Amino acid sequence: MKHSKPFSLELTDRVLRVTAFGVWTMVDAREYVHQMRLLVQPVINSDWGCILDARLWKMSPAEVFSLLRDNTLWCYQRNLMYAVTLLPDDKMLQWQFIKTTEMEKPEGFVSRLAEDDLAAYALLRAAGYMN
Repeated sequence: MKHSKPFSLELTDRVLRVTAFGVWTMVDAREYVHQMRLLVQPVINSDWGCILDARLWKMSPAEVFSLLRDNTLWCYQRNLMYAVTLLPDDKMLQWQFIKTTEMEKPEGFVSRLAEDDLAAYALLRAAGYMN
C-alpha cells in the first residue's frame, strides 16, 4: 500500500495518535510538524497524551532529527504529559527514536512502551486521557 505521506495523525479525546512509516525527508518532517501542531490546538491548554506508533518507521536522514527534537520540546511546553510508544523491532531505529526524545522532560511526565494498540490505549484510558 502506497501512502501519500509517511505519517498519519488522529486526535481522540486528549490523545494524539501518530503513526510513522517509511523513510522521512525534511519535507515530510516539516509537514508532520505543521499538521501535528494544528491538530493538537484544542488540547494544549490542559494535559494531553500521545501514542507514537513507530513500528513501520524506517531509518531517516540525520537532518530530520533536529526538527523532531524541537517539536518534542514544543509538545512538552504545551502540556504533553503522557506518551506511549510502540517501537520497531530494530535496535538502530530504537536508538534513533531515543535521540529524538532525549531531553529534559516536564515534571510528572510519563513515558511508557506498549506491545500493541490495545495496550497503548489501555494505558491512556487508565491515566484518564481517553473515555
